[in-house]
Amino acid sequence: MSDNGNTKKVASRRPPTALFIWLGIFLVFGLFFLLSDDSAEKTDILTPHEFVTALDNGEIISADVVSGPERFFLIRGKWKKKAASGSAQEDKDLSAGTERNYEINLPATDELITKLQNGKVAKLKYEEDNSWWQGILFNVIIGVVIIVILYFVFARQMRGSGGGAMQFGKSRARMILPDEIKTRFDDVAGCEEAKAETKEIVDYLRDPLKYKLLGGRIPKGALLTGPPGTGKTLMAKAVAGEANVPFFSISGSDFIEMFVGVGASRVRDMFDQARKHAPSVIFIDEIDAVGRSRFSGIGGGHDEREQTLNAMLVEMDGLESLNGAVIVLAATNRVDVLDPALLRPGRFDRQIVIDLPDIRGRRQILDVHAKNVRLASTVDLDSLARSTPGFSGADLANLMNEAALLAARYNHTEATQADLEEARDKVCFGAERRSRVIPPHERKLTAYHEAGHALVNIHCKHGTPLHKVTIIPRGQALGLTMMMDHVDRYSRTKNEMLDTIAMSLGGRVAEEIVLDDISSGASQDIAHATNIAHAMVCSFGMSDKLGPVKYGERSEHIYVGRDITRNDSCSEETLREIDLEVKNLVSTQKARATEILTQHRDQLEKLANALLENETMDAKQVYELLEIPMPDHSADQTENEVITTDTDTPAADSENPDKPAEE
Repeated sequence: MSDNGNTKKVASRRPPTALFIWLGIFLVFGLFFLLSDDSAEKTDILTPHEFVTALDNGEIISADVVSGPERFFLIRGKWKKKAASGSAQEDKDLSAGTERNYEINLPATDELITKLQNGKVAKLKYEEDNSWWQGILFNVIIGVVIIVILYFVFARQMRGSGGGAMQFGKSRARMILPDEIKTRFDDVAGCEEAKAETKEIVDYLRDPLKYKLLGGRIPKGALLTGPPGTGKTLMAKAVAGEANVPFFSISGSDFIEMFVGVGASRVRDMFDQARKHAPSVIFIDEIDAVGRSRFSGIGGGHDEREQTLNAMLVEMDGLESLNGAVIVLAATNRVDVLDPALLRPGRFDRQIVIDLPDIRGRRQILDVHAKNVRLASTVDLDSLARSTPGFSGADLANLMNEAALLAARYNHTEATQADLEEARDKVCFGAERRSRVIPPHERKLTAYHEAGHALVNIHCKHGTPLHKVTIIPRGQALGLTMMMDHVDRYSRTKNEMLDTIAMSLGGRVAEEIVLDDISSGASQDIAHATNIAHAMVCSFGMSDKLGPVKYGERSEHIYVGRDITRNDSCSEETLREIDLEVKNLVSTQKARATEILTQHRDQLEKLANALLENETMDAKQVYELLEIPMPDHSADQTENEVITTDTDTPAADSENPDKPAEE
């Protein structure tokens, strides 16, 4: 490979190892057949009587007498048996001069030697038995050949480039040349600020003189953080495609092996390769696998991960680091567990947050993925972007793919708006389970439950606008009540949270009022309401009794790290006051939901019966059924999001009320 790193490595033309292995095997078998006597199949094994008779009759043509161990003679040679009586065919074969091999072992007596000397033997020869050293030579040759083959194979494996025994300390980072990746910044949507910060790094790699003249120093490292699926790895691919410099890509888990010191060796080798091709970029995906915070575990000692991290810290900002030559990009969604020394300026100088996209970002991401899907002309991607809050780029890509699959299932030539909305609901809540057999009384219970949610939400002034109500099972839920806000919300007021608690308890209250009974289907509603109330008291300071004080857990390093926590930030008396205040908030909103449903009992009956008949109703149908003017949200139609869902379950675990039970 040339010094500039822009030419690909020429593939080796040496013969493959398997060829030499097979040649060695053929050589061993060839020697075996060459040194072995293959005439045993054509040799007559004579008895002493037959040999003596043949010797007296002059049938022995030749005799090679080999002196063997323990005073035995091995005699072999040619003989021709005379046909005294037999078939005409046998007489014909023998008269033609057929000679056969023979072999016999006889005791080495003086009588036998005299008989051989006086016998009518044309060729008689005596020799010593040297077969023992021939056997040794044969075994030695085979052993040497096998050893040579094994040595050749292992030596080639150790010298090879693919994970041999001597390659443990070599970096597994794959160098990607500029022409190998086609991803560009145009393919990254929904994170304009993060893209602008990343473009600075690419611009520096293209024109470093512009920054040096101003006295600026490009960050040595940039850490891409954010929830899973927001495009951190995609951003790194775009850098690789735009930078036009060698790009080294590796995962954090590739550094760790079962052998001590391998991770640190791989880190050093990776940076050495990057410096040889400087300027270059190193991308470490999931860096939390190797960059976790160092701590003293039980019993002390060193950890392999700590050695690897120490080597990385030294390479990024040590005495031998090369300013501006190598830029390190890393991605993680667990920035809270990374070592502080890794995050300080001089190593990862810049943290680039790639957060969940807003309404505009979702629209841009949908445009990118819509290029690969045939959409109907009536499709409204703006509406889809408004109805997908909290979706990451990966979720939106999955949504578009599910819409295409649904359109193909229904034999549509194009994906319609209905396909897109069904795909959204499938991604959020699971596929519809229309084949699920639900008893009539449970179906009626679900209808009143969902009607209670919807009706309380409609009559709450600060409630999130209703979007859809359904009693079709999805996943573990028997019914769903969906709410849709018309702007991206980043904070919540106290009144909005109280209305959300009341709406969550509307299903349980409807069961009590209409059926004079309650079910386990409200377990998730109760958990949702309790969590909101607890957050209002302990995190948001919205309790009049306890005041604007933060109550909660405090994390400390205890032996094995920060994942072990102690809840000692408040006294037992305060904890009791928190429980009472949470209970009071929930009970107050439950009474409020009871008052709303009791006052509008006729609307509850009407909506429940309509759900039993139609199964699914959108907000417009609900308002028309109840003869209530539908709120006008045209003033804030610029942004839109779905924020609230209700996933009721048919039963709950008796020991864990928050855990839905399977039916």
